Amino acid sequence: MLSLLITSCVSSSKRLQQGEYDKAIVKAAKVLQKKPTKTNEVKTLKKAYNLANNKDLEAIKLLKLSGQPDIYEKVVIHYRRLINRQEVIERLSDEVLVRIGFVPVDYSQEFITSKNKAAKFFYAHAIKLLEEGDKQSARQAWDELAKVKNYFPVYQDVDDKMNEAYSKGVNHVIFMIANESRTVLPEDFEDELLKISLKNINKQWLNFDTYVDKNINYDYSIYLNIKHIEVSPERVKEIQYEESKEIEDGFEYVLDKNGNVKKDEDGNDIKVPRYSIITCYVTETRLNKRAIVSGSLDFYDERSGQLVKTMPIASEFVFDYRLAIANGNLDALKKKTRRLIKHEPIPFPTDLQLIFDTNENLKSKVKRIINSNRAILLN
Repeated sequence: MLSLLITSCVSSSKRLQQGEYDKAIVKAAKVLQKKPTKTNEVKTLKKAYNLANNKDLEAIKLLKLSGQPDIYEKVVIHYRRLINRQEVIERLSDEVLVRIGFVPVDYSQEFITSKNKAAKFFYAHAIKLLEEGDKQSARQAWDELAKVKNYFPVYQDVDDKMNEAYSKGVNHVIFMIANESRTVLPEDFEDELLKISLKNINKQWLNFDTYVDKNINYDYSIYLNIKHIEVSPERVKEIQYEESKEIEDGFEYVLDKNGNVKKDEDGNDIKVPRYSIITCYVTETRLNKRAIVSGSLDFYDERSGQLVKTMPIASEFVFDYRLAIANGNLDALKKKTRRLIKHEPIPFPTDLQLIFDTNENLKSKVKRIINSNRAILLN
């Protein structure tokens, strides 16, 4: 916040001295929109405008003298700066324009010509890259074609060529599951796991499938190898405790040293609250059972058949249920205990159900690991 404040306080003349011509122009123009007679700002604006224009025009001249075919991307940038800068000046009053000796220049023809030449170069270069036949060249071709489309949304068959470049540059990845645990998985466990949404981690050059498409030659496969499944015994633990609470329980008279009831200034008996302790005895039953599914996430390069990376993975689901029976004054119970005594007895989940319930956590971990290892899938 402080740096932003300091930056906003830098004067146009200071910007000019630092060689930040466009910032000086914007700063001076902002002041002159409100106070068009400020002589210092007029002088700064005039000098900064001329220096900035000369800098861009000189750069364009040197680029054209080089004779290189790839110069026009930079030429377009310089002409765009000239046009944008002129638009800032044109918004000022006639009085200011006269004082700085402003003469509008039509750069539109040179700008369009430069865009055409830049687009022609990038399109031709993209076509050449597509002919290389490798993925990296196809991706570079797509970038070149995107520049063409940025210059001209409609240009020859640029959309078709971009689709071709994407098709040649994308890596296809298949996600599969292998159960090596010697434990029978619950019915629909794999189907549920394969519902994992990998589309939201698709990036420009990565496409994930969870079911094999026979029309695709996959570049990488990711196997979730389930190697160990463990379900704990059913554990029941019973604990007993009491909860107490002090409550107001009527009143009692205040006595003097002679055992007589004290009076207040109005002659009334003085009374104070009487407190008592209430207690409730609780028997709490705790049910616990857990399942752990563990293994590895293995990344294979299908083109070479090589294992390129393996990552350990594990998912745990815990069944933890509590209920309680209370004897005594229920008003002594804490809020948490009140909730426990409302719980009904329920059976333990089966081993298969508990294993199935590890699914959501497992899917989340799979996505996180794949997402953090996307770079190796782009090769």
